[in-house]
Amino acid sequence: MPASSIRRPPIRRVAFEALSLTELHDLLALRSRVFVVEQSCPYPDIDGRDPGALHLIAADGAGAIVGCARCLGPDREGPDSEGPDATVSFGRLAVDRSQRSTGLGRALVVESLAVLAERWPGRDVLIGAQLYLERFYGSFGFVPVTEPYDDFGIPHIDMRLRR
Repeated sequence: MPASSIRRPPIRRVAFEALSLTELHDLLALRSRVFVVEQSCPYPDIDGRDPGALHLIAADGAGAIVGCARCLGPDREGPDSEGPDATVSFGRLAVDRSQRSTGLGRALVVESLAVLAERWPGRDVLIGAQLYLERFYGSFGFVPVTEPYDDFGIPHIDMRLRR
């Protein structure tokens, strides 16, 4: 069945403080299932950045979270943290296996970019992408800005979208 004919769940924008305990649990469970279990990659998902992020959540008809991403403003640290060259980002984009090939991942990227453009207009977007997704993110205009590197056993590459 083509992705265009599959009904995708709506994407909600939720501030960290507005997440219910159940939503927070389910959000972290999805990220753990995708990044830790499926990809066999034990990494520190709880990195202190969730409280300052705007979370994108897609839930199925039963209310189960099946997709997520987090949008982050300019970093508080590092060379890109202040001034006109400060970048914004999104990450922790995860799609449940049941929703893959439906276009939900693409919809989450589109919504992430919309959030970042609304909140921080004109800011470049800098992401750390898994290397196998380089072409996917390239389809949105992202270009590699680093050589591939290892991030907890998974090849990654930093990519930038100029605004």
